[in-house]
Order: sequence, then C-alpha cells, then structure tokens
Amino acid sequence: MSATMGASDGGAVFRRMGRNLVWLLGGRGFQAVASLVYLGVAARTLGPRGFGEFSLILAYGQAIANVAQLQSWQTVIRYGMIHLAGGASQRLARLLGFTTLLDFAGAALGAAIALLAVPLVAGWLHWNPAEQGRAAWFGVALLLSIGATPTGMLRLVDRFDLITYVQAVGPSVRLAGSLIAWATGAGVDAFLIAWAAAALAQHAATWGTALACSRLPIAFGPAAWRAAHSENQGIWSFMITTNAAGTVSLLTEQLATLAVGGAVGATAAGGYRIAARIARALARPIQIAARIIYPEMARLHARADLATLDHVMARVSRYALALAAAVILIGVAGGPWLIRLLAGSAYDFAYATLAILAVGVAIDLSGFALEPLLVAHGRAATILRIRLVGAALFTVLLFALLPMLDATAAAIATVMAALLGRIWMGRSVMALPKGPQRF
Repeated sequence: MSATMGASDGGAVFRRMGRNLVWLLGGRGFQAVASLVYLGVAARTLGPRGFGEFSLILAYGQAIANVAQLQSWQTVIRYGMIHLAGGASQRLARLLGFTTLLDFAGAALGAAIALLAVPLVAGWLHWNPAEQGRAAWFGVALLLSIGATPTGMLRLVDRFDLITYVQAVGPSVRLAGSLIAWATGAGVDAFLIAWAAAALAQHAATWGTALACSRLPIAFGPAAWRAAHSENQGIWSFMITTNAAGTVSLLTEQLATLAVGGAVGATAAGGYRIAARIARALARPIQIAARIIYPEMARLHARADLATLDHVMARVSRYALALAAAVILIGVAGGPWLIRLLAGSAYDFAYATLAILAVGVAIDLSGFALEPLLVAHGRAATILRIRLVGAALFTVLLFALLPMLDATAAAIATVMAALLGRIWMGRSVMALPKGPQRF
C-alpha cells in the first residue's frame, strides 16, 4: 500500500478514533471530574489523619484487585477481532466464555486473599482491630466487582457510546455517597461503603449492557473452554503477560501509598494519594485515547495494513509530545492551586510530591501509543519485561530513599521507572521488523 493510501486510510482511522474519543471523554471526563470532587470531599471531611486511614484501606483493596483482575478486555480484542474478521462466531463465543470464567475465578480468589491477608499487613500499616475489620470487608466487596470481559465486548463492537454511559454509574454512586457522608458528618466507614457500592453497581451495569447490546454470543462448559484454548494460539501466554504488565503498571501507585503509610504514617499516605490522583487526572485524556488506539491498531494489524499503521503512529506521537509538555507546566506551575482547590490548605505538604509526579506522568504520556502498538504486534512479553524491570527499579529506589525523603521518595522512584520504561519501549518499537514480515 502506498504512503498516499496509508494517509487516506489513516484519516478514516482518526475519524473513527475521534468519534469514539468523544464518547469516552464524555464518560471518562465526567468520571475524572467526579473522582476529584468526591476525593476532595473525603479529604476535607475526614481531615489529613482520617483521610490517610481511608487511603490506606483503599490502596490495600485496590492493590489486591490489580493483581487478581485479568486484563481480559485486551484478550477479547486481540483474538476477538480476528474471529470477527473471519466470521467465526462460534469461536468468538467460546473465547468470551473462556475469559468470563477466568474473570469470575480471579474475583473469587482475590476476595479470599483480601480477607485472609489483613492480619499479615496490619502490623506494618499500624492498623487497630477496627481498621482491620474495615480493610477486610472492603477488600472482599471490591474484589467481587472485578472483571473486564464485558468492557472488551463493547469495545469489540465499537459501542464506546455505551461504555460512556456505564462508566458514569460508578462515579455517580460514589459522588452521591460522598456528599451524603459529608452532609451527615460521617466517618471513614461511610466513605468506604460509598466506594464499594459504586464498584459493584458499575460492574453490574457493565455486564448488563454488554449482554443486552453487544449481541455477542457466549459459550460455557468444559468442552467450549478446551476448544477456546486450542483455537486461540498463544492465548495463555498473551493473557499472562498482558495481565502481569497491567498489574505491575497499576500496582506501583498502591504500593507507594502503602509504603509511605507504613514508613511515615497515615497522614503522609493521604497526602501522597492526593498528589498521585491530581497527577493522574492530568493524564486522563491521554489514557482514554490509548484505549481507543489499541482496537484500531489491532484492526490494522489483522489486515496487515502497514502504511496506515505507520501513519497513525506518527501522528499520535507528535500529539503526545506536546501534551506531555503541557502536563509538566500545569503540574509544576499550578500544583499549589490544584491541591488547595481539591483538598484545602491542610494538604499543602503534598506539593513537592505532585510536581515530581507530574514529570513522571509526562514521560509516560510522551510514548503512550507505544504499548498499544507493541501489543498489536504480539509483543506483550516485551512489555512485561519492561514493566517488571521498571517495577524492580521503582521498589529498590522507593525503599532505599524512604528513610531520607519520606513521600518524595515514592515520586522520585516513579519518575525513574517511567524514564526507563519510556526509553526501553521506544527502542523496542524501533526494533520491530519492517515490511510484510512485520505481520
């Protein structure tokens, strides 16, 4: 295919991506704004000490959820796109049954771990019996709400409009619960109930919408699961590597919050969470775009459309660099104002952490399209290696610097891990084979 045709097809891809981005930004944009509002309500209502306790319990449950939840939506798209292109509806049904089974198994196993692991970490996190009880029930509730197959189903059929609606359920419940807790002067328990109810409500809404509107069949039973394994070559290795890579990426923020809480105290952990959430909010639009790019790259890869794929990648990379620079400017120059707007002057101590985290977020954003491109080319194992080495560097720096730098240590470790990952991922993309052998 010529470069001109690639540019033409690339325009069609960007129009489709733009349409889907508008839908997701609508839902995710509301989610991002709502998340900052209800986090600010919690921070102001509970105060630094109470919010720190809340943050540690939240980080504990989310850390286990990140480990237990398979990134099954990526598997649904990676293999489901091939079955859709080939008209193999029965194979697609067996694939969806397989990923659904694994989602449910991960949720059950994670809930058991969340319940049983509380006594093991209670001493490190300085939890009293009441806090241990809160962590146990909240962890179980959160784990029962994991599972990404229905989201993958909706993405597979380009129903990003429906994803927008269902992803507004959780933030709406959480926001309403937070406002009720604030109005009644409630404590940590009320906020945890709001968070747990929101997670369960959104999970139920996503499954209900996927089943009703995607019109995709799902096949269950031992025979179907065995067939799914044989019909989708490399599915186990793909799921393990993408899940591990996603787990490592998501786990660092939770590990940092827990480590800061264990080493410095709950108040410092709460401040770190405020800084991390603001930094993540700055990156939210780009993270949403990355979720749209992956299905498009998987579609182009399935069609062996090299010219269009390269054209899309070049345009996306130019946008990413400009947006990364904007994130640094906003995080550094506007950091104090953002913290006071969100949580109040009682959390001014978190500014240095926010400024450093903004740099780490910008580094990630500068290459946000690299990971979807590598996954689309079947290089999930490469991403896993990058994430594992980055996590190892993060962990070493975190615990080495914590005694000297407190919460700032976690921010510095995040930046160094992001820099390593960005360089390595960029080199991996440059090393992709050229020409038809690339597919």
